[in-house]
Amino acid sequence: MDSSYQRRPKNEEELFLFVLPTLQEASSSQSPQRQAIHTSVRNGATFIDETLNGHEVLCQRRFHMEREIFRALVRRLREKGLVDSRYVSVEEQLAIFLYAVSKNASNRVLQDQFQHSGETISRHFAAVLNALTQLTCHYICLPSPHPHRILRQPKFSPYFQVIKKIVHFHVNLIIFNTCKVGLLY
Repeated sequence: MDSSYQRRPKNEEELFLFVLPTLQEASSSQSPQRQAIHTSVRNGATFIDETLNGHEVLCQRRFHMEREIFRALVRRLREKGLVDSRYVSVEEQLAIFLYAVSKNASNRVLQDQFQHSGETISRHFAAVLNALTQLTCHYICLPSPHPHRILRQPKFSPYFQVIKKIVHFHVNLIIFNTCKVGLLY
């Protein structure tokens, strides 16, 4: 035998006799106990209540929107068909959307903030986004067909002629490229 070899001390052997059976028992259990992750007392409903009924600056800081505008937007979204779900109100759905957009928050951050699953966060984010796109025709208007008064002033005419030529060239280029691609097929 090698003279540098030493037998393990007795207390290490006792440790193995205790640890090994414990590890085997832990690995043999087929269904480990699941533990809820979203157990905070401060859930999404209390977050919304605190924001809308607390200090007037909270709504501005959290959603970059004033309280009255937030409430008016909730009313408009309800009119467009967004409804409360079983556990999430329209106010909380809009808060999830606005918090994500204003803070550039990830799904995981939203899960922690509002105490909902990732699937619930994604579903309500998409629902609010779809409802907001239905409101765009009411709030985003096409430009007026009547030209602005600056367009009628002759001293600015040379600048607009250059812009017209650039736009005309760009449109012709797009049409040419489209036709060219069409001929290839």
